[in-house]
Amino acid sequence: MICGDRYLWSVINIAVIVAVNRAEKLSGRFHSGNWLNAMTMSDLMPQPTQRVGPLARLPSILAGRGLSLAGILDGLDLTESDLRPETFLPIRVISSILDRAALKPGLEEIGLLLASGQNQAVLGPIGQLMMSCETLGDALGTFSSLQMANSTAAAAYFHRLGEDYALGFGVYASELPSSHIYDISIAVGLNIIRDLTAGAIAPHEVLISRPVSHNPKAYRKYFNCEVRFNESQSCLILPGHAAGYKLLTANAAVRESLLNVLQVQMARQTDVFATRVRHALYPLIVQGMASYARVAAHLNLHPRTLSRRLAKEDISFEHLKDEVRRAIARKLLARTDVAVSDIAASLGYAGPSAFVRAFRRWEGSPPSVWRHRTRELNDLL
Repeated sequence: MICGDRYLWSVINIAVIVAVNRAEKLSGRFHSGNWLNAMTMSDLMPQPTQRVGPLARLPSILAGRGLSLAGILDGLDLTESDLRPETFLPIRVISSILDRAALKPGLEEIGLLLASGQNQAVLGPIGQLMMSCETLGDALGTFSSLQMANSTAAAAYFHRLGEDYALGFGVYASELPSSHIYDISIAVGLNIIRDLTAGAIAPHEVLISRPVSHNPKAYRKYFNCEVRFNESQSCLILPGHAAGYKLLTANAAVRESLLNVLQVQMARQTDVFATRVRHALYPLIVQGMASYARVAAHLNLHPRTLSRRLAKEDISFEHLKDEVRRAIARKLLARTDVAVSDIAASLGYAGPSAFVRAFRRWEGSPPSVWRHRTRELNDLL
């Protein structure tokens, strides 16, 4: 929660509402694209989308290397004009673009290249609001609470981790994300911290949910600290004193003005409550605190109100929790070498056997078999 400002919960609602409406508008366009091979019931719902943000730099990066954007966008029903920072695209489309770009010579670390030089400005109004906060902790809390305005596919989080803090990012959409999405997100997070504190605060460790890079030195050079791959979460580990760092850009009047603008925008939108719950579940699952009561508190709701709101949309809390757990499990099995037992623990299961039973129910096969088949299929594509 941010700054202790109770009225800021209305702005969190704005983030959800605006993002869901963008997803609904995009669904019709991309359901007809030939990159979609099979339709399921979840495909008929508003598609999980992400703000283009740093990906907007791709055309210039390609041009600087004499490479064509057309080949990367082939079959995706996109043109270069769609790659503007403020544009929203389905997360699966962004993943396809990144994975295709990474196959080009010299672009293996495309996520780090795209993130280079990008800071809170790439977040749009949220970035402006962050700069007006009093402390770094307030700014990062504001970002994680309002980040849904920029994504209905992934969640950012900022929480205590022992004596340290973790600023992290994770995809909860059902689509398997590109590993490069995590590179971009964590690298931009680093740039934001450096910019807001003029370099006074830096992480002492970085965790990334992706395979070991072919060039791990490039990551250590970028982050200037130890980088650990094949982790169950993607985050920057910050020292305990980081949250209290005073920002020189703090401005209460600017902050109030930005909040008022967002509140006006909120009044023009409609809400989809289940999306809010999914977004809240991810960081709480990561922390091992995804109980019904915790989620209600995270949403600033009484548990009975949470129950009524979900019943109104004819969906259960356990169903949503299963959806997010399933998405995280698929990502870790397909994109990392994290052991099945460690995945079970990270998702809050009592033991590996309980997780294996749940995964078999979701996918029709045990986690180890699904992992092997998925990687074989990826090797053939």
